[in-house]
Amino acid sequence: MRIMDRELKPWLHGVVSVLLGFILLWTMTAFPVMNYRFLDIVNNVLYYPEKPFMQLRSLIKYSSNWVLERSSLQERVSQLELKNRIMSEALQKAGIIMPAPKDSTVAAQVTLRYPEAWWQEMRIDKGRRDGIAEGAAVMSEGFLIGRISRLGDNYAWVELITSSSFFIAAAVDETRDLGVINGDDHGNLKLLYIPEERKLKRGMSVSTSLMSELVPPGIPIGSIIGPEEPKEGFMPMKIQAGAHLTQLYAVEVFSAARVAK
Repeated sequence: MRIMDRELKPWLHGVVSVLLGFILLWTMTAFPVMNYRFLDIVNNVLYYPEKPFMQLRSLIKYSSNWVLERSSLQERVSQLELKNRIMSEALQKAGIIMPAPKDSTVAAQVTLRYPEAWWQEMRIDKGRRDGIAEGAAVMSEGFLIGRISRLGDNYAWVELITSSSFFIAAAVDETRDLGVINGDDHGNLKLLYIPEERKLKRGMSVSTSLMSELVPPGIPIGSIIGPEEPKEGFMPMKIQAGAHLTQLYAVEVFSAARVAK
């Protein structure tokens, strides 16, 4: 009897399920209103156990897409930076000067300049909140005058090119000779590390070389006045600054963030 029960139960369950299915199909066909009502009931019953899994699936899918998209963007940014660097180097070697675009600078006013540090530094009225970053180039009337050395939310200190602690890569525009601009704390500038055998002439212009995204190449610095005494195979060149360093009131600070926009 038990053996018969075990054999009959699957058949019995199957027959009952088929009958219920036909009854349900007939009911839904004969009464369309019941069709929608039945679907609503099923949806309401399944909503609560299904919702957490749906949200979890959406979260996993969103996170996966975010990681893939971020990885793709980072790779693209790296490729663009490499191309930009190669193009900048090619332009420099060809002697083509690419000045910083006007909309990539922040206008600022000089608010403090101590007499005892007249040739070393000064303070301006724009800072971190204005998109300025430490190390950014500072210009006056298109000529380089210094670089941001310290930064606050609404102010910044500028290390002037005439400071003895100021060093920046520069190139002679006519010959593409590379050197380093340095000051002496007394208003004078030099172009260091020029080989003694180079024939540089008075009046040749000097501009920034490739440094970083905060100091773009091609910013004019000044012109050559003449050579100094050679030392250890190098001939320092005296440089006349292009900007009026004693009359600094309004300046422009280069902002790489604005270029990125």
